[in-house]
Formats: sequence, structure tokens, C-alpha cells
Amino acid sequence: MFVSDILSQKGSEIFSVGPRSSVAEIAWQISDRRVGSLLVLDVDGSVAGIVSERDLVRALATHGREALVLEARQIMTREVVTCDPDDSIDEIMQIMTNGRFRHLPVVRRGELLGLVSIGDVVKARLEEARHETEALKAYIVAG
Repeated sequence: MFVSDILSQKGSEIFSVGPRSSVAEIAWQISDRRVGSLLVLDVDGSVAGIVSERDLVRALATHGREALVLEARQIMTREVVTCDPDDSIDEIMQIMTNGRFRHLPVVRRGELLGLVSIGDVVKARLEEARHETEALKAYIVAG
């Protein structure tokens, strides 16, 4: 199974903010949309960074309530690791585990195609395992 399979099932909707969006706005969007991160996109639509729940907690721990008026560009993770639609589920599981993050933007030739979360990956992996189990059962019964 590949990243493109996940995107075909979940869609390619991306929640994002601009670099000057306030931390208060980001926190509201993360809570309202029930997501774990928002991409920070430049004016041209390219990925400038990502703000995760962890980034919000770090900003609050460092700046207290003043963190709410900071901007995305001040707290975002700038070194955003991406994946390709042709990457396998196993590959991106390894990337997420090694990097200790839960969200990967999907990019091909500079074009942002979607975002996959560890939840999406686990769901896809469980579905793949279910199909394998059913195929083995069918093989044994037919045997």
C-alpha cells in the first residue's frame, strides 16, 4: 500500500494558515477542525513550515499567555519532512517513527498534494492486514 492509496481514500483537503497567523488563531483552528497540526503556507502555496500541538505547547511553556499573540512563523517547525505519493506505508511509518512526528505533507515536484497523519497510516495498515488475513483464510478453505 502506498501514500497515494491513503490520499485516494481520505481526500486531499489540507488545513493551513499563513506565516503571520496568530498562535491564538492556530490553536482555535486545531481545536475546531479536530486535527493535530496545520501547515504554514507561503503566499505562493509552498510549505513554509508546520505547527503541531507540540509546537503550541512549547510556545506556551516558553512564553506563557503572551504566546497567543506570536505568529506562526515564530513557533513553526521549519524543517518539514515530506513524502511522495509513491512512498510505501512502511517507508513513511519508518520516517515518522525516526523523526518522532505524526504528520507528513505529500509533495510531488513541488506541488502539495495532501497531508497524511499517523492515524491515516495505522488505519491503512490495519486495512491491509485485514485483507491479507481474508486472503489467507480463503486460500486455506479452497486448499
